[in-house]
Amino acid sequence: MIALQELQGQIIKGKVVRLEEYGAFVEVPWDETTVTGLVHVSEVDADFVENIYAYLAEGDEVDVKVLDVKDDGKVDLSIKRADPDWQDEEMPNLRSKLDKDFNKRLRRFMHKSQMIQGEARRQRRGRVE
Repeated sequence: MIALQELQGQIIKGKVVRLEEYGAFVEVPWDETTVTGLVHVSEVDADFVENIYAYLAEGDEVDVKVLDVKDDGKVDLSIKRADPDWQDEEMPNLRSKLDKDFNKRLRRFMHKSQMIQGEARRQRRGRVE
């Protein structure tokens, strides 16, 4: 008997059994039975999928890649990653630099804002007395 986790990373044939706005439920064979997994709408095609019904229909045979098998038995699938031409687009790690720049600007802004507010309070106290 093959553990369900051993399917992870494999590309297998499946059948679309149900469509929802958020994705497609696909039945895949596993150890003389079938398991139903979810292909999230973002994993249907490399392009943005606004209407899943324009891409898939119930009963369609599709190749899917098993992305993850969770501890609770839920299976995450992908149609777009099952394509032999699929390449993950590696984004350069700009996030950390952007976060640092943003945090630096935010600290500078907050410091100036507190200085201005403090000066405004001192001026108000001076007028009131």
